[in-house]
Amino acid sequence: MSQPVRRAVIRMPRDRRVGDIEAAAREVFCERGFEAASTAEIAARAGVAEGTLYKYFQNKRDLLIKVLEAWYKSMLSDYASQLEMVRGTRNKIFYIVSRHLRSLKENAGLARLSYHEVRHSGDYYESKIYEFNREYTQVFVDTCREGIRCGELRPDVPIGLLRDLIFGGVDHLISGFLFNKRELDVDSAAEQLVSLLFDGIAVAAPQAGSMEVVLKRFESLAERMELAQPPAASKRVPK
Repeated sequence: MSQPVRRAVIRMPRDRRVGDIEAAAREVFCERGFEAASTAEIAARAGVAEGTLYKYFQNKRDLLIKVLEAWYKSMLSDYASQLEMVRGTRNKIFYIVSRHLRSLKENAGLARLSYHEVRHSGDYYESKIYEFNREYTQVFVDTCREGIRCGELRPDVPIGLLRDLIFGGVDHLISGFLFNKRELDVDSAAEQLVSLLFDGIAVAAPQAGSMEVVLKRFESLAERMELAQPPAASKRVPK
């Protein structure tokens, strides 16, 4: 009697299986949001049993955090490979701001999940996402310090406050796009933020070269005022 043929069980490498699960989770989370997303659907899209998810992830929230961590890693990797080719502090800061805005806009689903489920949660400051965010903004800080060393930025610039102003502006712009359906032109918005940083909002004082022109204008105005004055009455000399 012939023996039954056993099917060979092909076991996928752990990294491949985890990657497939995270990719499926990213799709489901972005389509349905965190609360409505089900582990059953995630498992089905990844081609695994639902119980398999819990071999690699503690729960659904842990899976979400890993998806967001992978997103941050990809952004940091992009900075490392691209920023070195940009020359000039202003150009580098423009690249940082525009790249950040574009990544948030192009990955709107992930950005919403990050804002709703992580950044406004009580454990955010103890999370890996917070550490990634600090590492992410540190790229801007290091660029400013390089600009100071190169003489392109003033040495008394409060870099920490500058970082908060720039990324606070980014948060305001992207929140309007994500939650209020406002239009967002990435390059224009980035240029406006960078221009505000480098050009400021105060009217520049006259340069030394233009001071002579200003003085001549005042002299000409004074002469015209003198000519416009009525002739002074002649004084009568007492007899």
